[in-house]
Amino acid sequence: MDMETIQSECEIEVRHLLKRAGLKFNKLSDIPLSDLRHAQRGAFPDMRMAYLAAALRKAFLEKPITGELLCTRVGYQGVSPAHYIPRPAGSYDCILIYCTEGRGWLEIDGQVRTVGKHDAFLLPQHIPHTYGADPGNPWANYWIHFQGRQALEFADLIAPESGSPVIHLPRHHEIVACIEQLYQFMSNVHTYSTLVAATGALSQLLGVIQLRMRASEQCSRTADENIDKSVEFMHRNLARKLTLKELANIAGMSPNHYGALFGKRYYSTPIDYFNRLKIQRACELLSTTNLRVSEVGGQLGFPDPYYFSRLFKKIMGLSPRTYR
Repeated sequence: MDMETIQSECEIEVRHLLKRAGLKFNKLSDIPLSDLRHAQRGAFPDMRMAYLAAALRKAFLEKPITGELLCTRVGYQGVSPAHYIPRPAGSYDCILIYCTEGRGWLEIDGQVRTVGKHDAFLLPQHIPHTYGADPGNPWANYWIHFQGRQALEFADLIAPESGSPVIHLPRHHEIVACIEQLYQFMSNVHTYSTLVAATGALSQLLGVIQLRMRASEQCSRTADENIDKSVEFMHRNLARKLTLKELANIAGMSPNHYGALFGKRYYSTPIDYFNRLKIQRACELLSTTNLRVSEVGGQLGFPDPYYFSRLFKKIMGLSPRTYR
């Protein structure tokens, strides 16, 4: 089924919902967005939202930190086939939508695009758009609205090179944790202190998104997830000596292809990255245990204490004993 058909089916669902709510209209565009939201509210399971009152925004946008980046609204809604939001004039806010399950669609610049599980899109201010659920497989999603002097800079940073505004973010738990942290701060009383904390959480979320989307643009989704598997394998096997061939096999790639994709993502060879993980762990052991330097090296797959010390100094700039 093409996306125009899915969009049409979503609009049919919304029409039925609005008629049940007693609203009269000829076109969906005749319904004010506030009335549309009110009618939809009961159809959204598990909906929760925190927002900054409009009367407070001007004052916080004039302050030094919150004026740079200010969250105005954050929330979550469960699966609903009648989710439909038209904004023919765009929004005063930048809007980030992150799909956690199901499927939705986004219409922008005359094109309708699919939004799947773990996909996101960021809409700059004042850009006309419409988005909604696929009634056959309706989405659940988080949404974040924000303003500030850095808002458009983040929107530009997160604009994909592919031309499509939809980006795939494979590290679901990482993204959700950032959003939930933001939601927690926005759920408190809106003092300057809590909103500064919310600004920090929002900045972290947007920073993580641009980091992960760069990796996704350089690799296919499958390759990206397979590289993640190899990195997770490194973390679980710090005591071993791993080869490039073994790591490439875990990622399901040839050593040359794996090394090239890994380098684009981490600006490092896989083995150098693995050694840096080992040295990072060595720093923890030197700081928190009484193990001898040779014992620390032995636990991390370096039976030769002199080689371990040389590698440690190369990466950290000082010897293990000096570090301790």
